[in-house]
Amino acid sequence: MYKYLIRPILFLFDAEFIHNLILSFFSKYTFFYTMLSFLYNPGKSENIIAGSNEFKNRLGLAAGFDKYGTAIRFFHSLGFSHVEIGTVTPYPQPGNPKPRIFRLPDYQAIINRMGFNNGGTIEVMSNILKARKYIQKDFIIGINIGKNKMTEIENAVLDYKICLNHLYNYADYFTLNVSSPNTEGLRKLQDRDYLDNLLSEIQSENKSLSAEKSLKLKDIFLKIAPDIDDEQLNVIFELCIKHDITGIIATNTTLKRPGINTKTTEEGGLSGKPLRKLSNEILDKLNKLNSVLPDKKLLLIASGGVFNKDDFNEKLRSGAALVQIYTGLIYEGPAIIKKILK
Repeated sequence: MYKYLIRPILFLFDAEFIHNLILSFFSKYTFFYTMLSFLYNPGKSENIIAGSNEFKNRLGLAAGFDKYGTAIRFFHSLGFSHVEIGTVTPYPQPGNPKPRIFRLPDYQAIINRMGFNNGGTIEVMSNILKARKYIQKDFIIGINIGKNKMTEIENAVLDYKICLNHLYNYADYFTLNVSSPNTEGLRKLQDRDYLDNLLSEIQSENKSLSAEKSLKLKDIFLKIAPDIDDEQLNVIFELCIKHDITGIIATNTTLKRPGINTKTTEEGGLSGKPLRKLSNEILDKLNKLNSVLPDKKLLLIASGGVFNKDDFNEKLRSGAALVQIYTGLIYEGPAIIKKILK
């Protein structure tokens, strides 16, 4: 019903307008959650220990879908094991000029250049607190953090530390977004010197906050781009091991246009089916790097081009412990969750 009736109607309207309308609707009309859970929630499929958290299944919602944390209860009702909120920056910002989301239905893809539009740490903190009252304790909330647009790249570490400080009590894990193509200069943070400093500072702050608040050390993930070469990937892997980072999320959106024959001049990150091959290649390489380590390995979370059970299983075979979806949910609808997990 979604693919052949609801989606064609939704796709008649601007992508961001519909996105915000759906989140707003289901955030307000919470009485729909029981029906949604009955229709789509597959229940517990397996318990997965990943890092210091236990997940009720391997499927989660990738960052970028719920930037403000307003729809946590909605995604909980659909049957995800976890949701990643954000990207969150220290202070609210509007993001890039609109329009900034573009559908490519022929390729089941999306181009976005959102630019970290979000309400800042205080608003996200409040929204998570409200949601926690209603969701099960085994539902994992990750927070994806980044820098404000006006913060110079040399001072970016401070923004990540502010986010960590403000949100430490409210996240089950944190993801450092250094790979969005829509904030100018952000991907420089994947370079050796910048990344070495960032990971060192974040882990130092993580340990300090853990001791100060008498809380367990938070898992820290790094979300990387699919557009990096082997040398840069090796550096990233090496630094994550060096600084005891929990794992890597592979991958963010791509600036490339693989397999896109339609003329499009829209700039931004490409997600959806055309991203699948690129993200899988990065995942395979990370898995091979993991395989030569004698003991400690990085936990791998896969994201990019997951539309069905086969795509999901392919990620698991390539070493992913968890899988996240975004564009697949838009094109396939909420039934995708049960189709993948059953």
